[in-house]
Amino acid sequence: MVISPQIRDECIKVSSEIPSAVFVGAAATLAHLGWGYRRTGDLDIAVEFVDDADEGKLNRLQYRKDPFTGTWYTPRGWKIDIYRKDVSGFSTRQIGKDAVTISARKARFRVVRLEMLILMKHRAQRYDDIRALMQRKFNSIDWSYLESIAADKVEAEEMRNVARVLRLL
Repeated sequence: MVISPQIRDECIKVSSEIPSAVFVGAAATLAHLGWGYRRTGDLDIAVEFVDDADEGKLNRLQYRKDPFTGTWYTPRGWKIDIYRKDVSGFSTRQIGKDAVTISARKARFRVVRLEMLILMKHRAQRYDDIRALMQRKFNSIDWSYLESIAADKVEAEEMRNVARVLRLL
């Protein structure tokens, strides 16, 4: 696992190489919660425009694909999962359209919107991340937006129930 400043710096580099990249997963969680929240050994990105991350372009950028596993690595050796169609039921176009911009070290990169990240974490059953996002960012959650992107009313209500259990509502 790698410490947070290295993750942030790699996000900056990847976003300069793959312009439509939107960070999802651990990097997005760290960006929303502050870079000291947790560690990760890989990056997950949704690519809004598939041409930004086709195999030829990635090879020209010196990204490396493991021939045995098909796993991609950045030029600096980070494992990177690249989503070209959807992530946890959200299209990469929607993720890109609704992404937020993070400023760090005089650079900028995009991460998935908080409410979408919460639902992604819910669908992936990452309960520690959900709890942390809810507790630390509760006042920033746009519940109307969350309800509009939830799979159904039950999923939205489940998120409200999490907030109740955490005594935030």
